[in-house]
Amino acid sequence: MPSSEHPLFKQHPRTGTAFISIGEVPIPYQIYNGYGLFIGGVGELEVVQRLLHHEALTPVQTADGKAIIGLWICNFTAASLGPHHELQISFFVSRRPLAPLPNNPLNTLAILLTRPNIHMLCYGLWNNTPQVVAYNRELLSLNAQLTSSAITRNRQHISFSFAAADTQQPVLTGTIGQPQRTSVAAGLALLRIIGFRRSMALARQPWVSTPVLNPVGVVLSHNAAAETFTHNDVNAVRYYDHRLDRLDFGATPYQALQFMPQCVQYMDGFKFVYLQPT
Repeated sequence: MPSSEHPLFKQHPRTGTAFISIGEVPIPYQIYNGYGLFIGGVGELEVVQRLLHHEALTPVQTADGKAIIGLWICNFTAASLGPHHELQISFFVSRRPLAPLPNNPLNTLAILLTRPNIHMLCYGLWNNTPQVVAYNRELLSLNAQLTSSAITRNRQHISFSFAAADTQQPVLTGTIGQPQRTSVAAGLALLRIIGFRRSMALARQPWVSTPVLNPVGVVLSHNAAAETFTHNDVNAVRYYDHRLDRLDFGATPYQALQFMPQCVQYMDGFKFVYLQPT
């Protein structure tokens, strides 16, 4: 079936339009096809705490005192707002302090699948079209910025570069070896974390639901939760491999995170709905 006719979009269809600075746009935000990477890891807790000093949120940390961080690097080839790229830097947070999590390179994936009391805060966001930047800022209260970007792939790797559109200052560049399938080691480790019964229940779900929080002050003065729904035709997970993979942050505040990547999820046939924050 055409990607736009997937059951996800019948369950969460277009409900209307809104008028923003660049004109009339459809709601909700929908991605019909695309591919990308989720890279989970950890970074400097004090830096995340400093970046979040205006937020009513607490960074979730590991037993060794690191903040838990995720990067999303996506090429959306068919979408309600037209094809576009996205780079997102997400911090995993809670509305009240939680006990530290055990040190585990698959923490980010386990959180997304099994920990509703831990939230994903979309803190840094870059898109390569003015329409998407305006939509994300004005309707979703996300701190979107315009980027000059390139994303390419072949069977061996995915390469990408994101720079600030106005200054061409690099934000993030890199090359990630494209996983062909979930590695046995990562798959078994994730199964041990999640548990067999819950893994079977997740496998039966037609899509994954993940609430996303916005930072305060873009439009909304509070950390609202927006429901998102994701279905991937292909999911391949492995550990980050320094022999295959490279990430380079530009001279931005995020360089101070000293991000340490730990796992990689490759997604293809990406389908996604982002509802309005409430």
